[in-house]
Amino acid sequence: MPVTIATVAPFLAALLAVLTALTIPPAQLAARSVLRHMANARVSRARAPAFVVGLGAGAAVAALLAGLWIGPNAAITVALLLLLALLATIDLAWRWLPWEWCGLIATLGGVQAVLNATYEPAAFGALVGGGLLLVLRTTYRVLLGIEALGLGDVWLTAAIGTFVGPIYIMWVLAAAACLGLLLHFASKAQAAPERGVAFGAHICAVTPFFLGL
Repeated sequence: MPVTIATVAPFLAALLAVLTALTIPPAQLAARSVLRHMANARVSRARAPAFVVGLGAGAAVAALLAGLWIGPNAAITVALLLLLALLATIDLAWRWLPWEWCGLIATLGGVQAVLNATYEPAAFGALVGGGLLLVLRTTYRVLLGIEALGLGDVWLTAAIGTFVGPIYIMWVLAAAACLGLLLHFASKAQAAPERGVAFGAHICAVTPFFLGL
């Protein structure tokens, strides 16, 4: 494989995204939320830094190997999957989608769009995805006076739209809504306590099925 900007840029973008994602404060919270299910709160706090370092090293190696074995864009896909996993974890634990991670997804989508010359699908995907949820959020606030969706959901959907385009972002939202309904009814059947819908986590869970379509 000849070394060109088109082959090197995806590796650099993926590695920088991984490094940035795991050096900002939300990474420690995400790590603690995972470890808390494996041990007590005290242990999770103590082991979170090591967990983050190990996760970062593993993700960086995976991005490098995927890029070399499959193709440069695969490195970006690995970084994207890491970010989706982090966002899903923290949304499930705290109902929070850090805009920093959403911004990294949008940046990766922009890099991929530039390298693949898919500017229009990426731009319209972001506008359609973010626009739909922004309209829905505003409608709920104006007509019902409730916060049905957070701004994090809007940023996340816009960022994912840069990868899947304007058509498939609507399929992502539809699939995420269906997943949310299934989990809601399942929790009702088990009499689980209501904590609010982690819609961002559902979006993150279904997105990988629409990549590369």
